[in-house]
Amino acid sequence: MRGFESFTRFKNGIKDSKHILDITLHLYKFEMEVLGSKLEELNDKPDSFKTSTNLIEHNTRALYSRLQNRYPDKLKQLLLINLITSLEVYLTDVILEIFQRDIRPFKLDEAISLQRNYILSLGSIDTLKEAIVKKDFRNLTSGGLVQIVKYYQKIFQIDIKSLGIDFGEIEEIHIRRHLYVHRNGLADEEYCRKFPSSNTKVDKYIYSDNQYIFNAIDKILNFGNLVNKQLLNKFPIIERNVKYKKGERNLLPNELFIMLEISIRLDGFDVFSYLEQIEKNGKKLKDFIVKFAQSDNICYLFLNGSQSDINAFYKVIMENENILLNKSNWVSP
Repeated sequence: MRGFESFTRFKNGIKDSKHILDITLHLYKFEMEVLGSKLEELNDKPDSFKTSTNLIEHNTRALYSRLQNRYPDKLKQLLLINLITSLEVYLTDVILEIFQRDIRPFKLDEAISLQRNYILSLGSIDTLKEAIVKKDFRNLTSGGLVQIVKYYQKIFQIDIKSLGIDFGEIEEIHIRRHLYVHRNGLADEEYCRKFPSSNTKVDKYIYSDNQYIFNAIDKILNFGNLVNKQLLNKFPIIERNVKYKKGERNLLPNELFIMLEISIRLDGFDVFSYLEQIEKNGKKLKDFIVKFAQSDNICYLFLNGSQSDINAFYKVIMENENILLNKSNWVSP
């Protein structure tokens, strides 16, 4: 069973974050030992230096102090922010991959809003389908975890709040990240009320120690893995169902060779059998069919004959509510 590329990126990114946190905290501690020895030699004398980047001049005593708390704390803030961003990116990116595997979950009986000029500028019905799903994608990107939970329940019938993990812990990490981004880490009333075990007061800074961050990384990775398993079970890779059939017409070089692209609106509708039965002006469409190809709910009909003969069948095709004639093109034989 082939996995989702978005989950692979998510998993690798989370592992990188864990390694970055570990090695950077180690280097902070190592640098503090170096600076500590230097401070003993200085014996309260003023001193400054530049690192190998040669960008900033550091005061030795100030840098030593900042390495104790300020810099490790800022590092953990940034990693926590990136952690939730990585989760949200995975949960939205995978939607496009599911769409490529199975379009059925996205076929909802509901109205959508798209600009008329945008629709008319699209090249094919497939492009329109992708545009509809990408519209969902953009809405979720700005809506955050709450909207993602609702979307998964509605579209995939998957309750990602009930996967065998305490979703409250995931929510706490998510809200803490929100406070780091929008309140510079200061707790608000909602956070204090919802997570009293944090022992945090309103407008007080939410401190995240090393163990909290490492645990948060493991929890988010585990949560993403559980979601991925649900999606893989429900939407395994499916090879496109492509059908080919040779028609009764042998290609005549002195006649037009035309391709019709037709969408099948009703799942399971036997479009080829229907097309073979069409008659107009005493002529049968099947007598003009050179070949037929169908991939999922799109079929391609290759016809050979005069323009007037083939045009006569267009109206009959367009009158059937189960199919939609997208376009017709002259093609090279």
